[in-house]
Amino acid sequence: MIKNLIFALLFLALNASARYVGGLVATVDNEPITTYELNSVMNKTKLNKDEALNLLIRDKLELAQVKKLNITVSEFEIDQKIAQLAAANNMSVNSFKSVVKSRGTSDEQLREDMQISIKKEKLYASILNAPNQNITPQNARRFYENNAGMFLRFDSISLIRYISNDNEALNLQAKDYKADIKGVKKEHLNLSSSKIAPNLIYIFNNTQNGEFTPILESLVGLERFYIISKNGSVLPPFEAVEQAVVNAMIEQEREAAMMDYFNKLKAKANIKYIQK
Repeated sequence: MIKNLIFALLFLALNASARYVGGLVATVDNEPITTYELNSVMNKTKLNKDEALNLLIRDKLELAQVKKLNITVSEFEIDQKIAQLAAANNMSVNSFKSVVKSRGTSDEQLREDMQISIKKEKLYASILNAPNQNITPQNARRFYENNAGMFLRFDSISLIRYISNDNEALNLQAKDYKADIKGVKKEHLNLSSSKIAPNLIYIFNNTQNGEFTPILESLVGLERFYIISKNGSVLPPFEAVEQAVVNAMIEQEREAAMMDYFNKLKAKANIKYIQK
């Protein structure tokens, strides 16, 4: 679910000029959806054709409502949103940006995605304002027990830690994890997940075996890790992930309310499917 905090809000960042490239798949109130857009979304999200098309239709309808209601976002709000997301993942803003950049999103694109995300949050604010009475400690524990797979993490991990004060040296190291790079100190580590800080748990969970993490700030300078292997799986106690459980419950309910709103917009829209 922490993963979702970062990636669920990185909305479909498609080039405005790309909307007219390739054939048309559909129009939404005369707004075109092209094969280029559809293929881009399928590649980014790994959704199938129908799911990706539905996501694009939803995006067009939401952005049309944003424009109709003249919803705006300030640079300060964007900075606040990025800081909130970093804090929610126990990261500094710079570390958060580094993780996002490592996933192929530039700072400029991140800010553009945040702007769209905030506009959509404002659009849905009126239907999401009411505090949910169902999110009680008892219901949170029940949700945790019924959705244990959402909160699993690796039991132990084998990795190499690289420490340096030179950003370029760490980038050079990432070309070959075995190389001896001047100015880079290496440590081979085998760690239990229970001994790892929450921000590193997130990063390690989202880095595949045989890959490097982004460069991170630490008390000893700059560091990055090479993941050799993640072993086993463990379910942390409810108390250790209670806030994450509550966040997941809120996210589910928000998505349900947003989907209901979207379906109402879709029912009123003039949608034409040109090719599938």
